[in-house]
Amino acid sequence: MIMRRSSSLLLLLVFSLFACKPAIAQGDSSNEEQIAETEKAESEQEEQPYWYQPGHPLDPAEAGGITTLPGFVVEKHFEVPESLGSWTAITTDQKGRLICAAQHKPGLYRLESGEGQASAVVARRLTGAAEEMGWCHGLLSAYGSLYVTVAEGNESTEPGLYRLTDTNGDDQYDVSTQVVALEASGEHGPHNVVVGPNEEYLYMMCGNGTPLPGTVERILPSATDGLDHLMPPGFESSRHTTGGFVLKFRPDGTEQTVVCSGLRNSFDLAFNQQGELFTYDSDMEWDLGAPWYRPTRICHLVSGGEFGWRGDVAKWPAYYEDSCGAVLNIGPGSPTGVVFGYGAKFPAKYQRAFFACDWTFAAIYAVHLEPHGASYRSRFEEFVGGRGLPVTDLAIGSDGAMYFVVGGRRLGSAVYRVRYQGEENVAPVQPVSDAMVAARETRRALESHHGLEDPLAVSRALEHLGDSDRAIRFAARVALESQPVDSWQTEVLAEQVPAKQINGLLALARKVDSDQIDQVARRLVLHDLGSLGDWQRLAWLRCLQLCVARGNDSVRRVVRPALERALVKYPYEEVAVNRELARLFCCLQVDGATEQMLVHMEQDKGKRPTLGKVGFERNAKYSESVRDILIAAPLIDRMHDAQMLVWMKSGWSKNQRRRYFQLMADAVQNSKGGYWYVDFWSRIRSAALEQIPESSRSEFAAIELVAASQETELPTPEGPGRKWTTEELLDAVSAGLQDRDFANGQKMYSAAKCVTCHRLGTLGKSLGPELTQIGERFKIRDIIEATVLPNKAISDQYAVNVFLTVDGNVVTGRVISRDSQSVSIATNLERPGELTRLASDEIEESHVSKVSTMPKGLLDGLNRDEVLDLIAYLISGGDSQHPVFGR
Repeated sequence: MIMRRSSSLLLLLVFSLFACKPAIAQGDSSNEEQIAETEKAESEQEEQPYWYQPGHPLDPAEAGGITTLPGFVVEKHFEVPESLGSWTAITTDQKGRLICAAQHKPGLYRLESGEGQASAVVARRLTGAAEEMGWCHGLLSAYGSLYVTVAEGNESTEPGLYRLTDTNGDDQYDVSTQVVALEASGEHGPHNVVVGPNEEYLYMMCGNGTPLPGTVERILPSATDGLDHLMPPGFESSRHTTGGFVLKFRPDGTEQTVVCSGLRNSFDLAFNQQGELFTYDSDMEWDLGAPWYRPTRICHLVSGGEFGWRGDVAKWPAYYEDSCGAVLNIGPGSPTGVVFGYGAKFPAKYQRAFFACDWTFAAIYAVHLEPHGASYRSRFEEFVGGRGLPVTDLAIGSDGAMYFVVGGRRLGSAVYRVRYQGEENVAPVQPVSDAMVAARETRRALESHHGLEDPLAVSRALEHLGDSDRAIRFAARVALESQPVDSWQTEVLAEQVPAKQINGLLALARKVDSDQIDQVARRLVLHDLGSLGDWQRLAWLRCLQLCVARGNDSVRRVVRPALERALVKYPYEEVAVNRELARLFCCLQVDGATEQMLVHMEQDKGKRPTLGKVGFERNAKYSESVRDILIAAPLIDRMHDAQMLVWMKSGWSKNQRRRYFQLMADAVQNSKGGYWYVDFWSRIRSAALEQIPESSRSEFAAIELVAASQETELPTPEGPGRKWTTEELLDAVSAGLQDRDFANGQKMYSAAKCVTCHRLGTLGKSLGPELTQIGERFKIRDIIEATVLPNKAISDQYAVNVFLTVDGNVVTGRVISRDSQSVSIATNLERPGELTRLASDEIEESHVSKVSTMPKGLLDGLNRDEVLDLIAYLISGGDSQHPVFGR
């Protein structure tokens, strides 16, 4: 919502919060008192050591829901009491003990146990400097210290990386030093940290909500500044954003260098025995079915790597020559912790495996990496999986078992242990040589020139610019870009081998001033698209795009004839080639492109995106989207072409306009995608209508995407209600939930207005968290407390930000994306695809609202039976056969 600032800012903010859709309620004193009392009781409990007896069989529900591979066994090692928070990070200290940390609560806990499997495990809170370490998303024991990543600060600590040391030998950390200061906070802030090869440097993963610290000494040249991705009006690309990045530094925080960037929100990173770095990166699952959607993926984090994440629809495709592709696409999910299996008493195959956690689909994947050229290829299998198992982090213990933590976002938390009991040999594996050593060493030799001026670098880089191995030619181009342009520009322009010259011209387009771009373009158009190889075609098109983006009108005049020649053979066999041609056709207004692209749109009958082999059934919200996509495949190419045709201002016949808008309407009626799929079509349609003269716009505006929805009236409870408190509700359910009324519980789900924001089974909207599995992932007290005290815990994903602008406006809503130049905000939560963009220099100040978008008192209109039926319905996940209904 956007409003003018009044003299009473407080009143205005309160009003603006109420005015958002859905309603945002202001907290009151009774709500604050209940939260304070709860937190006081928890604080008193968390100071005491907590004992747990491991080694017993898993609970029946867990035993039936957690699976692993033959020969392995999963045991609950420690059940985290509510008072200790929801744990999100785990590591082993130098004595082999486990140390864990919670997401929302300060304090670190060390797990200690006696000898033997049946010995009790005790969690003791670390004292001294460790006491105020909260919102932890990373732990590392190294160099005689404990490194702690604080993702969100509190009164005692700011976000960043801290080094804790024990200076008096009492087995506690008494000194804390911040070695890396960061501004970011929350779930997209700084994450885990690991020791690099030769133990000289540390490497820290930072999510896309983390601005670069001011202490960074240099950024590798892959982080360019100019426009990087041509987009039509209404979808303009932001300038370069570093996105998620890996920061390299000495143990004391000095010599900070960015290793790679353009990730979204990787949580963790790990080195293999060959010293190669990997991560499991996320993406926006709501983009499913859109041409810019990218699955979660395993990435090889090479020097100077650019992985192309950008805000909103401006993400780079993985095939861009100046970007790095994935080693493996997994599919939708929420990546968290990763680790290699070295040190585990597992068969050799699993010691060498890269284990990657998926929080959303409750799984740990074993990714089997295989050297391929100068990089890797891989396959994966599910190693551990189970309903209600939100995996956050994992570590290999000193006993050779794998330990993993479940929790996050205040969910119930526990530590599990995975042991191998099979017959295979579990002797420690040694690094093995492979046939790809020469290619890897070539890449590393080129990487040694990254960010450093070296006269020898030019000849070495020029030699490998046209290499068929993408990783080698990427390293060569970055090495070339690290040298003064005048030391290699002439050689590139004179190069006769197409593969070498095209990649060299790409380096020039990324480095020279706008007035020199025409030299690149004139040399580039001498190549014919049809005569180039596969990767060369895409590199040629990418270079043309950069020339157009950074050049002037003379560059466009140079480039247009080459595109007119390419139009004759359009469409080509390669989907990616067609997409980039469509981008350039429309940007340069190439005559005849409109009709051929409309035909191409008509030929698109739907394509199912890469979804991987994950356990979709474990998360109802995503399984529904996946099911929809498999039944009514999204029209990905049609959406891409429709978006590009927004550029075409003239040359349309009335029939072509009508076909264009009808093709969009048909797509919405006959295909499905992710949560934002329909909103993306709506944005494209709105942008296209803006390009039509107002005098003739109404005819095409009448072709609507969907029929007007009919709002159904919500039922009303019988009552009489009361002002329910947490303790009163707990008392009401203390006798147990049995023989409840399913139909009435479903009715109360609507009567209490849960249905307006939350999806449960087939009911409700997805404006707030999915509730179908709430009974499996939360205890009854958690469910009740979250409803009665909605302000106690607000997820980053659903938080509302308040922005005060320099011209006196107040803008409230959810931040969808941000970079150094702007922030995109969903101001109407019922239409999250409609965004308001604020330039960074327009923002005077901003803060995250401490008031939940969920109003308090939603249960106060319900009587005792109605409340119990509703709670039973929530716990059941909408299953009428659940035991709470006595069937």
